[in-house]
Formats: sequence, C-alpha cells, structure tokens
Amino acid sequence: MPSVIDPETIHIDEFPGVWAPVQWEQTEEERASELEAQASAGLLANVDIPEAILRLLLNETAAELVFAPPEGYDPEEQGEWDETILTFAFRRPIRLEHTDYDLFLGRRIVEYNFHELGHWRFQIEAEKVVIERI
Repeated sequence: MPSVIDPETIHIDEFPGVWAPVQWEQTEEERASELEAQASAGLLANVDIPEAILRLLLNETAAELVFAPPEGYDPEEQGEWDETILTFAFRRPIRLEHTDYDLFLGRRIVEYNFHELGHWRFQIEAEKVVIERI
C-alpha cells in the first residue's frame, strides 16, 4: 500500500539555510576535499523539504563559504553567529513568500521567490504534490 504525504506536518519557515561541518583533525587536503563533498548535501538536509526539492529540480545546490550571517538569519532561533566556524550557504538565495494550510481541503500551499529563476508554488496534499512556476 502506498504511503501518503501529510501536508500538515511539513516544516516550513523563512530562515535561510546554513551549515557548519563537523570539525576534526585532518590534513588541509583532506579538509578541503571533505568540505566540498559535504557542503551541498549538508545544506540540503538543513533546509525545508519544498526548498530542497526545488533546488534539486532546478540544479541550484551550489554552496559557498560565508563569513557573515545571510539576510534573514535569526540568532534567537538559529543560534549566535560564530565567525570562527566554517559556515556555508547556498550560492543563490531563495525566499519563502507565502505558506498556508487549508484544514478543510487538507492542503498546504507554499510559494517561493527564486529571483531570476521565477516564483514557484507547491500545492501539497496527502496523495499528490503539484509544483508549478507562477
């Protein structure tokens, strides 16, 4: 029997995704290689599911090292920014424009502004997800 999607429990918020890799003893070569391998995957695991899906579909998963908090970073929710920790963010930002849950229809609507890549809407229901450029 197929599973169903529960649109009511999908976590969505407006915070930008950031990720800091586990720090352990490595040579500089090992460290650089490990960072490249983990940065995009770590960021994708840290952002909301619809954003991760959209980034994967549009092949926009490139990460870059950041030295200051990105726009929208909330230290009360995401922790104080520590400049001594290597931190990554997606190269191309995305902004959550709107999210709503219709209890009667059992449907969540999520809209993102991906700047030059357009505005995108997710309609998430128990047995289907519609993704469209609007």
